[in-house]
Amino acid sequence: MATIVCYDIHGNAVPVAAESITFRPAVYGVYIENSQILLQKQPQTGLWHPPGTMLAASDTPTQAIRHYFRQIAGVTPVIGSLLFVEDQYFLDEARRAWKLSAMYYGLERPLTTPTSLTENNEASQTEWVPLATLQREQFQFGYEAVQAGKLQQKL
Repeated sequence: MATIVCYDIHGNAVPVAAESITFRPAVYGVYIENSQILLQKQPQTGLWHPPGTMLAASDTPTQAIRHYFRQIAGVTPVIGSLLFVEDQYFLDEARRAWKLSAMYYGLERPLTTPTSLTENNEASQTEWVPLATLQREQFQFGYEAVQAGKLQQKL
């Protein structure tokens, strides 16, 4: 029986039978504005990651990320280019194994819309973070995508 190494929320490697892994695509937004980036903090580890979600069967990546950002930031972002794609193997809190194909899109605020975080559980862990202060060690995942976003904006 083949095994694949998945990682729990704390980065511990756990071998999992290949047939017990569920595949899902996921989409995340790299939203940089005024030398800051909108990030979410993983509550158990305190590490950052770009905001995003797993796709439902009927979602397209752009629909899902627009809807998610509308929930957390009160704005429907302009979707830019696909910045980065990576596979993630992880165990969730219920010990289910997942293979995510994570797509990271560059996002922009529509010109006439202010951004204000809305009041919900997801938004409570969402903050604008200065790009100059971020280091790889502060990320749960998505660091490479943030670097791609910075390169795209020539920061």
